[in-house]
Amino acid sequence: MKKRRMILGVLCFLLIAWGMGSSAEAAWPDKPINMIVAYKAGGSTDVAARILGIYLEKYLGQPIVVINQPGAGGQVGFTKLAMSKPDGNTIGFINLPALNMNYASRKDVAYHPVKSFAPIGCNIIDPNTILVRIDDDRFKTIKDLIESARKNPGNIICGMDGPLSDDQLALVKMEKATGVKFAKVYYAGSAPAHAALLGKHSDFIVTNTFDVIQYKDKQRCLVQMWKERYHMNPNTPTFKEVFGKEIIGSSTRGMAAPAGVPADRLKKLQEAFEKVANDPAFKAQANKIGLTLAWMNAGEFGQFMKDTQADVESLISELK
Repeated sequence: MKKRRMILGVLCFLLIAWGMGSSAEAAWPDKPINMIVAYKAGGSTDVAARILGIYLEKYLGQPIVVINQPGAGGQVGFTKLAMSKPDGNTIGFINLPALNMNYASRKDVAYHPVKSFAPIGCNIIDPNTILVRIDDDRFKTIKDLIESARKNPGNIICGMDGPLSDDQLALVKMEKATGVKFAKVYYAGSAPAHAALLGKHSDFIVTNTFDVIQYKDKQRCLVQMWKERYHMNPNTPTFKEVFGKEIIGSSTRGMAAPAGVPADRLKKLQEAFEKVANDPAFKAQANKIGLTLAWMNAGEFGQFMKDTQADVESLISELK
């Protein structure tokens, strides 16, 4: 009888312990989650992060605390995220190809663009485009621009944000695909690049879809550097449509955690992120401020991270 009571006691203890463990695990997250942004407050990445954070809180049940860690073109923030404790309580925005450009072009970078991060998902993709002045009759199509560069090697001027930007990476890809070379002028941001184009200091600029909408009354888009016509710019053909060769280029912002986060916690983060991406209220607010929304789940985003790294590694000598 005594032995029976002892066995029952042990069983009860084990059941209670199992229940407590399950409850504790189910309760995660049990404190605010930090979201690292590798750029200053008020910038486009920061604004996107803060809107996303509001809705992540809704689905995770904990406040999202945005922590700005600007510096060295994003390297400071990306490193901080990669070096954070992999417990799911720290996540962050990673910007591609900036993440990859930093790693490829600098010494002693403390993270790897693929191995150091666990992808959560991506919902902001801003593909590269080519814009010319709306009244420039020389370039009605992207073929006109390429042929002009072929006949005048090194004399057709491209303005862009850079160097070591997604704009530069896209142009290098276009040069490689077509066999032509352009003269290049780099500006500290897209705004001065647009001003130079309108002032006739350049012949065209490489920029992003967001700018196509902003400058639609002054500039004309010739090509979209994406795998298909982009939903925010449906009247512009892709590079593949025109030349038969695919060029993928974009400023892409996704969410990741440090590598090594427990699988169950990572899954919760991924599921919450997907719910936000499909939330009508989030979409409405994001569209209102012009975020270029598009969706990649964790697996797709992880592959995109690998593809971007391969692109940068193969072209780094030309980017430098």
